[in-house]
Amino acid sequence: MAGGGDAPSVPVWDMAILAGAVLLASTMVIVAWTQPVQYELDGPKEILVIHTGLSEATLSFKAKCTGEECDPLSVWIIPHDGLESWDGGLSDAQEVELLDQDSNSVSTDMDGALTSGEYRIILDGTGSYTFETTVHRTLPHEYLPAIVGSLLLIWGIWRKQHE
Repeated sequence: MAGGGDAPSVPVWDMAILAGAVLLASTMVIVAWTQPVQYELDGPKEILVIHTGLSEATLSFKAKCTGEECDPLSVWIIPHDGLESWDGGLSDAQEVELLDQDSNSVSTDMDGALTSGEYRIILDGTGSYTFETTVHRTLPHEYLPAIVGSLLLIWGIWRKQHE
C-alpha cells in the first residue's frame, strides 16, 4: 500500500463471488433492457447492423406507427458488404413487410434463417415509428457471461462454506 501499511490477502473464492455476481446481474440487465427506438423516416434508412455469431439466426420485429399518418413500413435485411456506411442499394436484400395502411402495430418473425455473418437492417417508410428487433441465435452466446458468472458464484459460495 502507498502509506507503507499492508492489507490482508483476499481469498480467490471471495473474488469469484464478487465477479460472478457482477457477471450474472449485468448480463440479466443487458438482456432484459431492450427498449424500442423512435424513428422519423422519409424513405429507406440504415438503423442497425447485426451479427449472427457462429450460427444461424432468425429475427423478430415489433413496429408501431406513432404519428398521425404513416405510410406502409418495410424492413430490408442486406448482407453486410464490409463498407463503413450503406450505399443505398437494396440488391441481395430480403424484404419483410411490417405495417400496411390498415395496421397500426405489428409483431412478426422473419421467414427462414440468416446464415452466419453480418447484416444491415434498413427501415423503409415515411412517418414516425417505434421499432424493435430481436436476434434469435441457434447458439445463444449472449448468455455465456451469465453461465460463467453463475459457475463462479456457486463455486465461490461453496468454497466459502468449506473455509
